Amino acid sequence: MLTSLITFFITGLLFAGLSIPLIRKKVKINNWYGIRLPQTMKSEAVWYEVNAIMGKYLFVFGIIIAGLSAYFYFNPLEDQFYMVYLLLAVLVIGSFLFFSLSLKFSRKFGEE
Repeated sequence: MLTSLITFFITGLLFAGLSIPLIRKKVKINNWYGIRLPQTMKSEAVWYEVNAIMGKYLFVFGIIIAGLSAYFYFNPLEDQFYMVYLLLAVLVIGSFLFFSLSLKFSRKFGEE
């Protein structure tokens, strides 16, 4: 169980760390890193705006994952599998919301 909590903690920190260059608009259009949708790949202005906004969401998402896993490490629940399932649910739901918001913002900025 400790391994799962550490894995979620590192994942959260990784998300937060990867978001910083996106927030600071330091990542140029590429095929590997950032929100790569048709609207963002067509225009540098759309690329930087969408990735900056989504970088902020990714940072918060990473801090939530890391914070929850640290909380569960220091305050474990009786049913330890419940902690992992809860963290997994937050990760899946958060990823779905992240994907939905990235589509929304890329369409919004792509139309302007």
